[in-house]
Amino acid sequence: MRLGSIVVVVLLGWLSASLALGQPETGGIEDRNLDDIVASGFIEIAVYRDFPPYSFTNDAGEAQGIDIEVGTLIAEGLGVKPVWFWLTADEDLESDLRNAIWRGSVFDRTVADVMLRVPYDREYAYAIDGYGLPKHEHVVMFGPYHRESWSIARDLEKTGEVRNLAIFAYEKVGVEVASLPDMILSGAYGGRLRDNVTHYLKIEEALTGLRAGETAAVVGMRSQIEWGLRDVPNAFDIDTDGLEQLAVLEWDIGAAVKQNHRELSYAIGDLLSAAVMDGRMAAIFSKYQTTFTVPSTYDVPE
Repeated sequence: MRLGSIVVVVLLGWLSASLALGQPETGGIEDRNLDDIVASGFIEIAVYRDFPPYSFTNDAGEAQGIDIEVGTLIAEGLGVKPVWFWLTADEDLESDLRNAIWRGSVFDRTVADVMLRVPYDREYAYAIDGYGLPKHEHVVMFGPYHRESWSIARDLEKTGEVRNLAIFAYEKVGVEVASLPDMILSGAYGGRLRDNVTHYLKIEEALTGLRAGETAAVVGMRSQIEWGLRDVPNAFDIDTDGLEQLAVLEWDIGAAVKQNHRELSYAIGDLLSAAVMDGRMAAIFSKYQTTFTVPSTYDVPE
């Protein structure tokens, strides 16, 4: 049977099963405002699957992580319970927002009420396309609650006092495959570092390689590096030296809701802002042994 015919059969089978269960053909798209959420007693929060230290499950199957704590804070502030919408990362942010917030995936059209860990940038959020129309008209991005950054963890016994990337013409450096550090390092110095850029499927694997001596350094998100090395906090040097070539070294992290639920965004934004200002957000990051950095939109001491 040809591939196209197989896909059609699978889709028809899935649709038939949905109809048999009493589900509408378009799927279970939810479109709940703040009043609906409060009345229901729960809020569905989209978090990334298997993404420590932000959102993951422990051996007992319990949800844990920074964003789980942030989501719980939001739910408690609204007087409801949190329900987790586990999101598998797609090719880009636009796809993740579409799958989690305003349309749902192809196979399951349900959506969450709010999505966390959304890179927040005003220019991006309010970008206009070539026709003068909003590029992200389906969602509202708001509530920055942390400032993330790329960082480098070095084994100083191998890199010595060299603080730039040139050392990786002689020593190996680990990166998560297809990440921004992967692209930058592979092209740096006219490609002279490419042979020493060691690829791993996940940053956790890269950090395991660093600890095993496979590489002299790892480049990745600071929170993930600190979490992965939390049991050996003084064994490696962690900073941003040499990463100035990255187009974006730091960026704010916030939340997103569907564009017609601005009242919900205001309520959640107030809760996130209060947690940043009163120290609760910093306490969450400290619990996971990671550095909290105040978002650029705030003017408060870290």
